[in-house]
Amino acid sequence: MNDHHSKGPHLPMQDIPEERTVVRLLRRIVDSDPEATAVECGKDELTYRRLWDEAGTAAARLQETPGFEPGCLLGVLYERGVPGVVAQLAAWRAGAAYLPLDPALPDGRIESVLHDARPFAVLARPDLRHRVPRTVPTPQDVLPGPAREPRAVGSALAYVIYTSGSTGTPKGVEVAHASLVNLLDWHRATYGTGPGTRVAAFAGLGFDASVWETWAALASGATLVLPAEPPGADVTAITGFLQDNAIEQCFLSTPLAEELIGSDSPPRSLRVLLTGGDRLRVWPSPSFPAAVHNHYGPTEATVVTTASRDLRGGGDPGRAPVIGTPITGARVRLVDRQGHDVTGPGATGELLIGGAVLAAGYRGDPALTEERFGAAALVSDAGPAGGSPAAAERWYASGDVCRWTDSGDLEFVERRDAQLSVRGIRVEPAEIEHTMLTLAEVSQSAVVLCDDGSGGSLVAFYCGGATVETVQEVLAARLPRYLVPSRVQRLDAMPLTPNGKIDRKSLLDAPSEPAQRPEAAFPPGSTEEAIAGIWTELTGIVPGARDNFFDVGGHSLLAARMIGKVRDRFGVKVGLQAVFDHPVLAELAAVVDAAPKNGD
Repeated sequence: MNDHHSKGPHLPMQDIPEERTVVRLLRRIVDSDPEATAVECGKDELTYRRLWDEAGTAAARLQETPGFEPGCLLGVLYERGVPGVVAQLAAWRAGAAYLPLDPALPDGRIESVLHDARPFAVLARPDLRHRVPRTVPTPQDVLPGPAREPRAVGSALAYVIYTSGSTGTPKGVEVAHASLVNLLDWHRATYGTGPGTRVAAFAGLGFDASVWETWAALASGATLVLPAEPPGADVTAITGFLQDNAIEQCFLSTPLAEELIGSDSPPRSLRVLLTGGDRLRVWPSPSFPAAVHNHYGPTEATVVTTASRDLRGGGDPGRAPVIGTPITGARVRLVDRQGHDVTGPGATGELLIGGAVLAAGYRGDPALTEERFGAAALVSDAGPAGGSPAAAERWYASGDVCRWTDSGDLEFVERRDAQLSVRGIRVEPAEIEHTMLTLAEVSQSAVVLCDDGSGGSLVAFYCGGATVETVQEVLAARLPRYLVPSRVQRLDAMPLTPNGKIDRKSLLDAPSEPAQRPEAAFPPGSTEEAIAGIWTELTGIVPGARDNFFDVGGHSLLAARMIGKVRDRFGVKVGLQAVFDHPVLAELAAVVDAAPKNGD
C-alpha cells in the first residue's frame, strides 16, 4: 500500500494541540506585531490590532443576541472586502462557525443553502439584509463590553462550504478548526508566508479557495490584499493588480494560471503562484518569475490534499503536470474497483484520502457522510505502515482516478463518476438536470461538458414543450452563474445507449433545432458589427443586436477574452464588469462608444 506523506516540513497530526484554532493563531500575530497591516482593499485597510478589535466588538454583540450559543452557525453575506473579513473573524471570536454566502448568487440559491444549513442568523452588509430572512441585530446605541472568548477547541466547527450536489440540491461540507490549522501550518512552512509578505486573494467567498487565501495570509502575519474592483477572469486586469500592488504570492484557478503562465509580460513582483481546481495542461518556462505549484484537493479534504514541487523548467511536454505528493497531515491511497490497494509506478486507481485534512462530513446528512467518508470498509489490504487500519479510521472516496508516477508523484487521470470540472470548479450535472425537471413542461434533461478550449462549458439538453428561454430563465434564477449552462438545446428525443440509458457521449452530436435568430445586420464599420464579429470568433454563433453574450455560449473566461479583444480593437478603457452589467450586444456597444480612450 502507498501511504505517502509530504516530503516538506512535517507537523504530525498528533502534534496539533486540541486548543489550536485559527483565532489562537491570529491572536499570536496581534500580540507580536499589532500595527502591521492585516488587510488592504483599495483605500480601506486595517492593522492586525484594528481587525482584532472590530471583530471583537461585533462578536460581543453576537453574544448578546437572544438565543445565541457558542457552536452555532452564522451566515456571512458580504462581498470580498475588509468588512467581510471582519465578519468571518467575528463569528469565530464569538465561538461560532461561519457559512460564506456570495452576494453574486441568485436569491433562489441563497434560499436553498439557508434552508439546508439552518444558521442561527446571517451577518450581512446593510444593503443586502433584505435578501435573507433573519440578520443579527447589532444595535449601535449600546456599546457592548469585550467579547467573551469561548474555550478554543480544535474539533469545533470552523466553516461550512456548499458545493454542487448530485441529488439536485447543494451539499454543505463541515470543516473543523483542527483541519484548517493543519492546512495553514503546512502552507506557512512550505511557501514561507510571513510578516511583510503581500498576498492577493481573488476567489469568490462561496469557494473554499477563499478560506485558504484569506487565513493562510492572516494566520502567518502577512498582508492580505483584496481588489476593490474584482477582476473576474480578466488576466490582463489580474496582472495589472498583482504588479501595481507588489503582490508576492497568490492563488489562481487552473485556467487563469495557464493564461498567466503563457503571458508575454507576467508580473515581476510575483514570487509564488499557486494553482489548482482542474487538470493543468502547461508547464511554466524556467524564465517565469514565480515558482509555480499545482494543487489538488476536494472541499471534503480542506481545500488542499496534494501539492507539486516548483514546476518551472521540468517535465515531459507530452504529459500534464503532476498534482504532487500529500501535504502534511494528509494520507492517500489508490484502490481498484474491489477496494484493494494498488501500488508502485504506473498503478492506477481511485484516490482515497485520509488524515487530518478530512472534513467532519456533510451538514445534516449522516447517510451521505457515511457513504463518502466510510471508504475504509472497502479496503481489505494491510493498513498504514503494514498494520491494520484502526476501526475508527476514515477515508474519503474522492471519485478521482489517479496514477503513481516513477517519481512518486500522483497524476490525475479522470473522474470515475458523473462529476464534471468546469473552469476549475467541480460541478454535479445532476443538480442542473434536477432544476430543469422542476418545470412541468420538461420531461427529460441531461447536461454534458463541451471542450471549448477555455476550461470547458456546460451544455444542457431537454425534451418537452418548454421554450429554451423559459429553461434559461429558471436556471439563471436558481443556480450560481458557474452552474448555468452556456447553451440550452431542446431535443425531440434523447439519444439512448443499447441498454436504454441516455447516451451522453453522443449528445453534442445531436442535431439542433434551427435557431430563430434575428437578422444579424449592422451598419458597416459600426461598433456593433465589430463586437458581433468578436462574439462569432469566440462562440461560433452570429449574434443579433439584442442577443445576450451568455445566451449564445459565452461564460466568464470567454467574457474576459472578449473584452480584451474589444480593448485592443477600439483602444478604450472598459472593464470586464461591463460585460456582466451590459451583456446584450447593442448595450455593450453603447458602453464601448462612451468609454474613455487609452491615454485620456
